Amino acid sequence: MNRSSNDVHWRVDPLELACRTARLAWFYYLSEESGPQEIAYRAWLLRRGDECILVDTGPPLDEAMRRGLRDTVRVDVAMRALGVAVEQVTDVVLTHLHWDHAASSDLFEQATFHVQSSEIRFFRNEAHEHPATSRFFSHREMLNALLDSGRVQAVEGDSILRDGVRLVHVGGHTPGSQIVVVDRSDGCAVIAGDAIPLNRNYSDFVPNGILVNVVDAVAALKTVRALRPVEIYTGHDPMPSLLISTNR
Repeated sequence: MNRSSNDVHWRVDPLELACRTARLAWFYYLSEESGPQEIAYRAWLLRRGDECILVDTGPPLDEAMRRGLRDTVRVDVAMRALGVAVEQVTDVVLTHLHWDHAASSDLFEQATFHVQSSEIRFFRNEAHEHPATSRFFSHREMLNALLDSGRVQAVEGDSILRDGVRLVHVGGHTPGSQIVVVDRSDGCAVIAGDAIPLNRNYSDFVPNGILVNVVDAVAALKTVRALRPVEIYTGHDPMPSLLISTNR
C-alpha cells in the first residue's frame, strides 16, 4: 500500500452507531446508584494512508430494534459517511464477541478478523450455558460460520497487528476481552472496548458491572493506566473519548 513518509501515525475515528437509556449499575461495579445512564454504541475506524482497520462492528439493525436502541446506523453506512467502503477494511479486531460489538461481522466478507482464542473458546462453550452470560450474545450461527471460515486469526495474548497497532489481552468483562493500543503523533491512544465502558470507570478506577472475573477487570484498568495513554476510547460513554491531560 502507498503511504507518504509523513503519514506514519494512525488516526482513530469513532463511528456513532446507536444510543440507549440503560442503568448505571450495569456498568459501574457494585454501584448503589440505580438511576438511568445514557450510553452509546460505537465502532472505531483506524486509518493510516490507505490502510483501514476496524475495531468492532457494532450491532445489527434487527438486534438493535429488539433491544430498544435508538438512532441506529449500520456500521457500513457510518463508514461510508467518512468516505470508506467496506472493501477497504483489510482487518477487523473484535474486542470481544458480545452482540453489540461483533454481530455485524457478516458485512465484512473480505476482511481478516482478530479474536482472542480464549474468547472463541468461551463463545463456543460455557457462554451459552446460562442466561447470565448468554443474554449478551446474538447471531450465533453467523459468528460460528465466521469462526470456521478460515478468516479468523485466533490471537494468543498480546500481539502486534501492524506497526503502531497492538492488541493486548485483558479479560475481565469476558475471558477474551482485548484492548487496542494505537500509536499516534501525540502519544498512544487506547480503544478499551468494554474493559472500560464509561469514562468514569477509568477516572474513578471502578470496573465494569458486567464481567466474568472482577480481579481481571481491575487488572485491566491497571494495564490501561500503565500505558499512560493520551486518549481513551471507552466502550459506551456518551462522550466519544476521554482525553487524559495528566498521565498517571
